[in-house]
Amino acid sequence: MEYNINRIGNLIKETEKYLGELKSYNIKSKEDLTDSKTFHAASMVVFAILNRIIDLGNDILISENVGAPNSYQDIMPLLAKSNVINREQAAELNLLVKKRNVFAHFYGEITMADLLSTIKKIYLVNDFLSAIRRRVY
Repeated sequence: MEYNINRIGNLIKETEKYLGELKSYNIKSKEDLTDSKTFHAASMVVFAILNRIIDLGNDILISENVGAPNSYQDIMPLLAKSNVINREQAAELNLLVKKRNVFAHFYGEITMADLLSTIKKIYLVNDFLSAIRRRVY
């Protein structure tokens, strides 16, 4: 297996940067999202995080010759099948990955409740990054 260490490292670094930025917003309730700047900034940071974990997962699958997934929703189950993450992680992360298209294509329909629930689950990404590090480094 040959991993693109530079690309994977950059994706991890960017993901951690965005997670840190999101954490700095200190969003704990819908009230914290009433300011439109915070709402839009948090939405875009979440979108960036989701894009990075999709890219990371896809890179691992390609590097390990598992093949390219047919859709974003195939990435996490394939990573579980390859023992990169466990099935529970895959299911939880897949729920987040599915939200990516909502953020991309239905941005105007995202509610404060939707965003808040995604933010509360986004920190599952930290365990994903740890699993990728263990696998690659």
